[in-house]
Amino acid sequence: MYASSLLSYTGVEASAERASEFRPTSTPTEDALVVAVTQSGETADTLNAMRVAQDHGMETVAVTNVVGSTAAREADETVYIRAGPEIGVAATKTFSSQTVTLTLLTERIADDIPEASQYFDRDALLEGLESVPETLETVLYRNEAAETARQYEDAQAYFFIGSGLGYPVALEGALKFKEITYEHAEGFASGELKHGPLALVTPNTPVFAVLTGHEDERTLKNATEAAARGAPVITVGPRSSEDLNVGDEHLQIPDTHPVVAGLLANVHLQLISYHTADLLGRSIDKPRNLAKSVTVE
Repeated sequence: MYASSLLSYTGVEASAERASEFRPTSTPTEDALVVAVTQSGETADTLNAMRVAQDHGMETVAVTNVVGSTAAREADETVYIRAGPEIGVAATKTFSSQTVTLTLLTERIADDIPEASQYFDRDALLEGLESVPETLETVLYRNEAAETARQYEDAQAYFFIGSGLGYPVALEGALKFKEITYEHAEGFASGELKHGPLALVTPNTPVFAVLTGHEDERTLKNATEAAARGAPVITVGPRSSEDLNVGDEHLQIPDTHPVVAGLLANVHLQLISYHTADLLGRSIDKPRNLAKSVTVE
């Protein structure tokens, strides 16, 4: 979703598909490129989707972490994220590495398409990506997430919202939270909150609002709507943003490029998940019922 949004900004037609729901009949196959994203390179539904795409004449690129994996062997081309071994079942650094890799890949793809236009300034974007190790360390060694987790550990449910590039980060934040805390967590596009999920909002359902400095208007508006219903709102965004004042709690990230801001916000949400799971006594590295690689459908 992150990569397809970046490509769409440049004018390149792109969509994100769930591998298990991939149907080439609904996708144009002529001159189409299928990018298969799989940490292990062994994920069954992703491999099957890639094979179906190849059967329909589509070119495939595997974005994976494991050299020599099935995806790497079977794809027409492979791009490695080089994140190192991912030990925990609920992958963390994989998301950051995949997103950085896909960001670079989308820039390269856009270069090859005459109709594409540069949406973000290239130099500023690359500078932001180069700063990720330093800025990520800053987020890791702040302690706001631990305190926020303690404050809301007894909540009934947890909601995550975001717009634009903040939306996939909200989904990822909710996914990690439910995986290792076993608590109910859902991610929503900010604009969808009033189309149903707002009925679930109570003073006991904290709402995490992801801000990137780009397309944040819907997120701020709906965070305000949730706050008006009594929900505690935790904003996650750049420290210079005046919009952080919308929330009850603020998880700050260093000022950086909007494309990079989502990655840093995601780390904060991972820390929220980690500290909440720790407080609840959950098995963080090996959550129940989950396998490291889903090798059967």
